[in-house]
Amino acid sequence: MSRLPAIAANIRRVMDAGPHHYGDPTRGSALTRSTDATLERANRDTACPASRKRTQGQSCDEYPFARTDQGASKSERRDWGWAWVPTSEQHSQGGCLSAFYKAQRVLNGDKFWVEVP
Repeated sequence: MSRLPAIAANIRRVMDAGPHHYGDPTRGSALTRSTDATLERANRDTACPASRKRTQGQSCDEYPFARTDQGASKSERRDWGWAWVPTSEQHSQGGCLSAFYKAQRVLNGDKFWVEVP
């Protein structure tokens, strides 16, 4: 996430604010990967609803990630958040997460941590 400064800042802000500090390896609870498309959509719709006015060149970034059991639709409001980030970072993040899941063999139901600067 260090190559994605706006996304890293959003993740750090949410980790610091939430009572469970999801994904934070120093003080939080691990994230759990989900491959359930219905849960992913519910998490995205909760954190970044279509009714939220879009900003040119920006994308709504949610944390915890939509493809986790701790996403916005399954967590207390204090444990999740969103921010506008550059669209280019959002696209890069998707590839980074997919590559991470594949390289580390993080499967549905597996727990993992997120390190951000």
